[in-house]
Amino acid sequence: MENGVKMNKMKKMYILWGMIVVGLFTLLLIFGFSYKNKVAVYKDLEQKLVKAEMRYIDEKFLYPDEKQSLKTEASLLIEGGYLTNLEVNDEKCDGYAIISKNKTVFDYKAYIKCPKYKTKGYQD
Repeated sequence: MENGVKMNKMKKMYILWGMIVVGLFTLLLIFGFSYKNKVAVYKDLEQKLVKAEMRYIDEKFLYPDEKQSLKTEASLLIEGGYLTNLEVNDEKCDGYAIISKNKTVFDYKAYIKCPKYKTKGYQD
């Protein structure tokens, strides 16, 4: 009879731990999706900056040589009419885009700094 009671307690402990694990997983999942949605507007702004730099580089034919890069400030793109503004939800942002050549491919990367967000790798 004592074995049956121990098994019953163990079964309840496994169920309890299972519920805790599922609860933690659910919380992490909710946190991840909310963070992704919060950051999405900033990622869109980065893409907008990249597209503006692409047009600027193409129009001015300023492609860098192998293993070189070119940094274009957002203010230059705004002044030139390639970008209307660099704002998200009434937050004024600062930023730049970098084009670099890697073998035969040109890589574009945008960096922005807003009051509530900063692209990883952004340098003042």
